Amino acid sequence: MIIRFFKFTKLPQVIVAIIASFIVMISLENKNILIDDLYSQICVCVIFLLSLFIISKNSILKNNHYITIGLILFSGIYLKMPNDLKITFSYFFLLLAVRKVYSLKTNKNIDKKLFDIGFWFSASIFLHEINILFLITILSGSYMFHKLNFEDFLKILSGYITASLIIFVFLNSTTDIEFSFNSLVGYLDLIWIKFESIKILYELNLIHWSFAIICILIFTFYAFNYFGSNLSERIKSLFLMLFFINSMLLVFLIKEYSIFLFFPFLVTLIKIISELKEDLFFEITILTIILINAYPFNF
Repeated sequence: MIIRFFKFTKLPQVIVAIIASFIVMISLENKNILIDDLYSQICVCVIFLLSLFIISKNSILKNNHYITIGLILFSGIYLKMPNDLKITFSYFFLLLAVRKVYSLKTNKNIDKKLFDIGFWFSASIFLHEINILFLITILSGSYMFHKLNFEDFLKILSGYITASLIIFVFLNSTTDIEFSFNSLVGYLDLIWIKFESIKILYELNLIHWSFAIICILIFTFYAFNYFGSNLSERIKSLFLMLFFINSMLLVFLIKEYSIFLFFPFLVTLIKIISELKEDLFFEITILTIILINAYPFNF
């Protein structure tokens, strides 16, 4: 029944997945639902819709029938871990940049796409400075899909600088922050200070590490079995792998890392699900995972 219902990703299935994710949130938080929890879940749903658009628009999955199940499964993990609305929102802007990177495979409006990559990436870094780590993914992906050269890099840089200037002008008009060269230098110093102050997390938190390990196993299985049968699919999978590795780096840096694994988790898990046989055992397994996810474990 579950498999049949989610066989095609259409509006009713998307609506049901979003409602189910909120039910998971209510089950986990019980009567202690805070406004930040509600905002975080809304933001996760918006990120899910953007992910759905990226996947379908760029044909990352030829068969993405079950992708709405991914939101339900992820919500149970996300709400069990520390989450920060600012960090979650920064991931939204990061995915906007990633969407533009994927779109470089078509030679239309390349200059605008390169500018947009830098623009959205800048917004993401402003909200969460550690996202500068994804510069590796952004530049590597741009080269994979478009053969990035120095002139193209300058176009990305111009988008980055433009967004930074808009942010500083806005802050200058709404806060006490003065827009000047010194304030820009101070902001860059702040990024460096944030990196220097980071301490690798050695504490063993069951939810934190188990989700990371599960994602590694899922991605490894995907890489060995469904990496791609032609050059175009392999390039997309290689870019996804870089994005995943970049995301995994954050496991050692921040506690609120789970949102950064959402897109790779969605793509690889659903690809595996769509390739497996639709039998009773699989339906029971999915249902069991959803029920476990919705149980308010406290570790």
